[in-house]
Amino acid sequence: MKLYQTCFLFLICVVFSGCGSSGLKGLVPCSGVLLEDGKPVDGVSIAFIPVAETSETKTANAITDTNGKFSAVTVQWNGIQAGKYNVTLSKRITTVNPNQESVPENYRSVTYIEQMGKYANAETSGLTIEIPNTGNNDIKIEIKR
Repeated sequence: MKLYQTCFLFLICVVFSGCGSSGLKGLVPCSGVLLEDGKPVDGVSIAFIPVAETSETKTANAITDTNGKFSAVTVQWNGIQAGKYNVTLSKRITTVNPNQESVPENYRSVTYIEQMGKYANAETSGLTIEIPNTGNNDIKIEIKR
């Protein structure tokens, strides 16, 4: 019986040894502010797309708050891998159609993505950012439309 218990405990240790990992290795802090014509922009999705994509590099994302502030997240973990990134912007907008009174209220809204002009495409945005190995919490992205 003791052999059975020892084998069972060993198996449990092996199975759960990978649980609780901290996620991707090498993530560094990345936060800042997005300004349009000098004013903060709320609700903008920011994509940080690696310039030199490899199987190791991942795209990071962020969403601006009411003060235009953002913090990058890679997959599900806070931070970004060091390197050079092209930056794209898009904004999710929800509108309510008042002419749909016969439709239940929770089905009246329509959500669409505003592409934000040239900033929606990595090749045309003109926005690039270099993240050092120590990270950067003072990023300032300024756009004009």
